[in-house]
Amino acid sequence: MKTIVCFGDSNTYGYNPENGFRYPYEKRWTSILQKNLGDKAIVIPEGLNGRTTCFEDEIRPGRNGVTYLDPCLHSHGPVDLVILMLGTNDLKIRFQATPTDIGKGIDRLIKMILSITPQKREDGKPAKILLMAPPHIGDNLCEIPSGEEMGFERGIEYSKRLAPIYEEWAKFHHIDFLDAALYAQPSKIDACHLSEESHRTLGEAVTKKCREILDLTDC
Repeated sequence: MKTIVCFGDSNTYGYNPENGFRYPYEKRWTSILQKNLGDKAIVIPEGLNGRTTCFEDEIRPGRNGVTYLDPCLHSHGPVDLVILMLGTNDLKIRFQATPTDIGKGIDRLIKMILSITPQKREDGKPAKILLMAPPHIGDNLCEIPSGEEMGFERGIEYSKRLAPIYEEWAKFHHIDFLDAALYAQPSKIDACHLSEESHRTLGEAVTKKCREILDLTDC
């Protein structure tokens, strides 16, 4: 049985923009992935609302992805595949991060995965990595009061610049890449969090990719 760790933010956690709580287990993309792979893999969702790639958030402590990734990988090892989808929270105006800066944060996380995971595997090889560019922020962000936190037009524009940067880092590290924006869109409610339907379509897309990466074509 393969072990898959899904390391991300609120869209991996399953935040429901309709009520501010969490989608039921079976509605989250990580759970759809688990259902589709069945007993061929165990899918471990490691999503946290507000998580960044590497930035300390003085308003919401404990959200630095770099800080938590190390113990996360050790506690769940041995890991066969890490699905990494972060970057949306880095767009918050208080971090003043450019898409290039966010890409460097992703690079740092990739290097950690490649360095840490071999320590927990008998074959001494690093886990495979599926780097996912997050869904774009919705074009209606400017119509939402909370859009100020994301920088309104700036956040929308920057979110659309992440995928090409992520893809270049994936090529550099020879890892797999998936652009989540091709399969999932944010809810009209807050322009940031996935709708229930997008969790479904993303879950199906990730399933197909994971089957290819882990050679699970028979499930």
